[in-house]
Order: sequence, then structure tokens, then C-alpha cells
Amino acid sequence: MRGVSADAPGERHSTMTDRTSLPARLSRWLRSPRTIRISGGKRIALASGGVLLAAAAATLASFTDVANLNLGNGSDGSGIGNPNRFDIAVVLPDGTVEQADDDAGYNWEVPWAETLIPGGSITTSIPLFNNTRDIQAAVAVSIELRNGDGTVADHPNITKFLRFTAARDGEELFADKPWAEAQADFGTLAAREADPLKPGEVYTAAAAGSVGTLDLTIAYLDEPETVDYNGGQSAFRVHFGAESTR
Repeated sequence: MRGVSADAPGERHSTMTDRTSLPARLSRWLRSPRTIRISGGKRIALASGGVLLAAAAATLASFTDVANLNLGNGSDGSGIGNPNRFDIAVVLPDGTVEQADDDAGYNWEVPWAETLIPGGSITTSIPLFNNTRDIQAAVAVSIELRNGDGTVADHPNITKFLRFTAARDGEELFADKPWAEAQADFGTLAAREADPLKPGEVYTAAAAGSVGTLDLTIAYLDEPETVDYNGGQSAFRVHFGAESTR
């Protein structure tokens, strides 16, 4: 019998007939040190398992059904939600409506603003109304500085000497607050229950409680330091923030 042996490291290849008996050769083969290569079969089996799982999922997904329920047509103007624009607006001194709803705002003139001196105060009244037919408005009011810090070009900045007091229809909201603390809930404005008004139109009253007036008083503290702020001014604005509510 001719054979080739490559079983054990260090063994020489032979083309001679190995006359050792088969049991002896097998025993020698088992006792010989050898390098074992790990088969990738298990990894392949796992991969195969993954493929099988994916195939099973695909089989289950082949049973399909649908049910489409359109909540509001959309194409004919119907839909879920109030179609009316939520809106609050102010009434100008001339009785017309102003939105003032962009970042630039509206330049509200304060009577006698140029007469404010240390120890004095001025007051302005701002009518605010809910311009939405059927949704209430929860309103908050606050003072915000303009130009970052209230500065008016070429004038000393007197913002730190100003104190603010506000009331809604005679009911106090805050009193003698510096600008950063001059904020409060203005309260709820009822739905207008009438057609909304456009900017420039004459204001007409509607449902009770849909309008409220902010009375804002600005006081200039009488402190010795103010002598260094002769000719001083401040730039700020009244901010009304509103949220729809039911």
C-alpha cells in the first residue's frame, strides 16, 4: 500500500509502503501533536439562521391589509382644527386696529414722554383685544429692552433708574418693578364672537371680556446719581404674549 502522511508536524513524507498495522497507525496519529483549524461552519450556520429568520418575517409580512380613515377631506377645505387665525390686536388712540405682530412692533407714542425727569412719572393706556371669533386668549405682559440694553443713540442710558407699574382695567399686575421684573399674566381675553377686524379698520366692540386695557406707569427714580445722566433716555417696549385656550 502506498500512502502520504502529513498528519504530525515534523514527520517526514514517505512514498514507501507503511507496513504498520491500521490500529497502530491510528493510535500513533491520535497521540501526535497537531495544529487544529477551527471551522467556519458555525458562523455560516448562524448566518444561515439569520437568513431563515428574515425569510420567516417576509413570509409573515405577506399577509397585508389596510384601512384608511380620512379625518377631514382637506381638498374641500374641511379639516381637523380651527380654520380661523388666532390673533390679538391693539386699538390705537385714533380708534383703529393695529396688529403689531412682527418683531419690529409698533411705535406707541407715550404722552408727555419727553417731560419725564427724576422724581416724575408718566402713564399710558393700551387697549388690547382678542381678534379671534371663537377661541379665548391667555395673555402675558412684559417689558423688553430695545437695542440690547435700552440705549438710545448719543444719550445716557437711564434704564436702570426706571420703575414700572401695570394694571389691567384698574387691577394691579405689578408695581415699582425694574424692567427685568416687570412681567405678569394679563389674564384671559374672551373670544370675540364676531368677525375679526383688519388692520386700519375702526374698532368695534364685541363679546364681553374680549378686550382689556393695560395702564402702564413709568417712574424715574430721584437718586443723586441721576445728575450724571442729564438728557438721558431709554428705549423699551411692551410685549404681549398670547396663547389660545378653551
